[in-house]
Amino acid sequence: MHSVGLIYLNMQSMDMKYKKYIYKTVDTFSPLYWQLNIFSLQCQLNVNIYFQLLRMALAAIISCLITSFSLYYKIVNIYHHLLASIKYTDIVQAIYDYLQYVFDLFCVFKYGSDIFREYINQYAYIDCLLDMDYYRYIRRNLMKVMFFLYCMWFCSSVFDFVTWDIGFGFVSTSAFVMGYVYTLIKILSNLDLTAHVMQIEARLRVIGDTIQNSYQSFDNICPKFEDTIGKKNWFYNDCRTSTKTTDVRRNTCLCSNDVKWLSRCYVLLTEQVTFINNMFGRRILLNSLSFLLDLVRYINLSVRILIGTQYSGSSKQPATSTVFKAVNCAIVIFSLVSHCERTYRQRDRIIKLIDHLTLFKKLDDQLLSSFMDMRNLIVSRSITFHTDFYTLNYSWLVSIASVVVTYSIILLQNFN
Repeated sequence: MHSVGLIYLNMQSMDMKYKKYIYKTVDTFSPLYWQLNIFSLQCQLNVNIYFQLLRMALAAIISCLITSFSLYYKIVNIYHHLLASIKYTDIVQAIYDYLQYVFDLFCVFKYGSDIFREYINQYAYIDCLLDMDYYRYIRRNLMKVMFFLYCMWFCSSVFDFVTWDIGFGFVSTSAFVMGYVYTLIKILSNLDLTAHVMQIEARLRVIGDTIQNSYQSFDNICPKFEDTIGKKNWFYNDCRTSTKTTDVRRNTCLCSNDVKWLSRCYVLLTEQVTFINNMFGRRILLNSLSFLLDLVRYINLSVRILIGTQYSGSSKQPATSTVFKAVNCAIVIFSLVSHCERTYRQRDRIIKLIDHLTLFKKLDDQLLSSFMDMRNLIVSRSITFHTDFYTLNYSWLVSIASVVVTYSIILLQNFN
């Protein structure tokens, strides 16, 4: 009876710990929840499916009515003042942004509720194995990115509205307000994906910390070998993100079974990445194409205002505000890709740490085999965020820049 009681207490303790990790994981997303909820883009965990569907249908109908009315007003009263390239790109952008928003709603409905609950529960299971304690780090970083992008969006939108209001009046300028709203929706979608990328990065960081903190427990193969990881730490550790997890595990010696558990956690993380790519892949593809169209038309508009072929009122200030909006779009794209790259760096860090352990430390055959199996697993099942057509990395940013320059030149070839 006594042993049965201990087993029950242990199971109860594990269940409480599991629930605690679920709460902490959900809490890391909470800074974004109410903003996503405004546009019905939040994955709901405990909401009736019919109520969620009704909310999304209402959001799609309301945005459709506002977009249609603003387009009608612009066609009747404004477009005859604009050049053909500016007029047609604005029409295409308005229709495209609405369709993209509807597709976002569909993806949230498809992957929300039960599927998203399993996704969160798997994080809790992984965190129980890793004893993860980077929640504050994730939340703090997410809030920093949110604050910066929101400030950029707000300043660029207000500046742009005021400058065009001076030249064309309040009513005509208000017809373009939905463009600001759709830009905010696209920023929210990027922030949502960024929050999920941060989850993967933090757990890869814990795996790397666990391997690095066990490094000193093993003897060097060469006594005179200078310990790179221990003494020259800048390639392998970031002191700004250290937590009590790092301190507790310092100099703990890993056994073969521990390494296998780390490998299991990595496999589970690849499944989490698969869910992220399925949920956000096509959304970010459409999102990126929309930002690409924004960049091209903003550059086209600003150049035509500066050279005088497009009337913008009594000053050239709208050209400055339009460039500001283009910079805002570029920063949103760069922010997402930079966080994906940080996750890839954590994956590469684990591989480098394993290389140091297997080459410069005395390991028994079983432990060496476990580390090599883990390294082969990471290399063969690389964690990448993609849209089915391309991977989100710095190389893709270079391609985006070349496309923007090419199409801007094509639009600007005829200045009259």
